[in-house]
Amino acid sequence: MFDQRKGRVRLEGHIAGAGFASGDRFVIGLWDDGPLGPMSDVMWARPDGTKILLGSRPEVVTFVGGVYRFDEHRVVDMNARLSKDRMEVWAGPLQLQAALAKPLQVFALRPRLLRRSPLWVRFEDLVMRPLAGRLLLGGGPGVRLYGRSPSGVREWYCIESYRRIADASAALDGRDLGSLAPLDPPARFGFSEFPPRPAVVGCAPLLEGADEALRRASAPEEAGPPGGAGPSPR
Repeated sequence: MFDQRKGRVRLEGHIAGAGFASGDRFVIGLWDDGPLGPMSDVMWARPDGTKILLGSRPEVVTFVGGVYRFDEHRVVDMNARLSKDRMEVWAGPLQLQAALAKPLQVFALRPRLLRRSPLWVRFEDLVMRPLAGRLLLGGGPGVRLYGRSPSGVREWYCIESYRRIADASAALDGRDLGSLAPLDPPARFGFSEFPPRPAVVGCAPLLEGADEALRRASAPEEAGPPGGAGPSPR
């Protein structure tokens, strides 16, 4: 969705986060709807801190890479399945399977109109996030619901649901990444970190000021990795 009057973009779907014993950390966007239609992306932090974006289409890489900052951008074959108790992702070199716990019902107690309100998100970020982070999300002082991305885009993370990842396995080019682990150290993809405890979060992020990234993504001659196929400009 794109609100031209306010320059706002809303995505609808899920964000999943998982770390592994190898030191690799992944934040996966599984979007059912948005200004580019259904899309998927993987933000991958290597053990050495290198940040790589995997996108399902050139325009997805252009859009996401225009909001956040990465060292590498790759357009890859991608397929993802998400059900009430399982998630499976295939993205270029990555294969990931996860078993999901039951949703935490506390997130469903807020009316939809309230949890979609930017003002309420600011309130949750300032007042409720510190407590919820400690009690429900496994800590994480870097977790934020409101802020600005590295490119200056304002973001409100409207949280709909939360499911802990009970178990998971992953491989890169067939190399097993070991057991499931917290997302630590911070990946620093944007202004907010994913909670350390691996989970799948239903959300509807609202972005303001992403119209330039969207314009570039919607222009066939400009869609593709920002700055070419190599590392992104810093």
